[in-house]
Amino acid sequence: QFSFAEKWEHPRDTEVLGALDLGGASTQITFEPGVTIEDKNTSVFFRLYGTNYSLYTHSYLCYGQTQALKMLLAALHQVPQPLQISHPCYPKGYQENVTTADLYDSPCVHAPSTPSTTQVLTVTGTGDPAACSSAIQKLFNLSCGANRTCGFNGVYQPPVRGQFFAFAGFYHTFHFLNLTSQQSLNDVNSTVQTFCKKNWVELVETFPQQKGYLHTYCPAAIYILTLLLDGYKFNDYTWSSIHFSRQAANTDIGWTLGFMLNFTNMIPTEAPEHVKGHQPSVWAGAISFIVLAMV
Repeated sequence: QFSFAEKWEHPRDTEVLGALDLGGASTQITFEPGVTIEDKNTSVFFRLYGTNYSLYTHSYLCYGQTQALKMLLAALHQVPQPLQISHPCYPKGYQENVTTADLYDSPCVHAPSTPSTTQVLTVTGTGDPAACSSAIQKLFNLSCGANRTCGFNGVYQPPVRGQFFAFAGFYHTFHFLNLTSQQSLNDVNSTVQTFCKKNWVELVETFPQQKGYLHTYCPAAIYILTLLLDGYKFNDYTWSSIHFSRQAANTDIGWTLGFMLNFTNMIPTEAPEHVKGHQPSVWAGAISFIVLAMV
């Protein structure tokens, strides 16, 4: 707030909200931990409107929604039926063809030792949310070292703290499922399970306008739950602190705003200080010479 004294003052009784971003290629978590950040590689300093902030932040490359679901499909592509993929996250009755060239065109996906770019894979949905959850969990390394708290894949993370905005892919998937109204974790799980058990014909009849991406909402929802609960370590108690939102204060939330803040790192720009162009000893000598010359 800009005070009558023409200074920026931090409003009382306000808190710093954390940010949860889910893009196509990566996902990010940022929050004010309230404890000393042990790994300086995950620490960032900001000075905004005259207030200093020490934040925890980390970006997980390849764990954005698009790349994660591609890693899942590649993990399901196994012998002895190399041309057939049973996908527990896709609705029963859904089928699509995918070429190995399209599946293994990303550095996030490890190709077989002898991939064939001309093979066509038939992906068939089985609509099994339990098997889907199990397969998605295998994408994460959830073990931490001794005496160390972490998120996943061994990356240091202090316990989550405070309120969070979950936007981008988090919001779009949960908005489709009508889960952006602070529902309890039990209600969220129940809604996702019910949706994932519906067959393809039911879904197309209910959501005819969403047919192009309709098969991805179940794996995306289960992936989000796995990422938030198992990856970032939210639980039954802290789940209510997550606000799935597209806007804050009538402003769209997105990575571009954070990117801009990261490069400016000081808003507004503070008044420049008067800086001398020479060392104090040089100034003292010059002034002494001028005084002697005048005398």
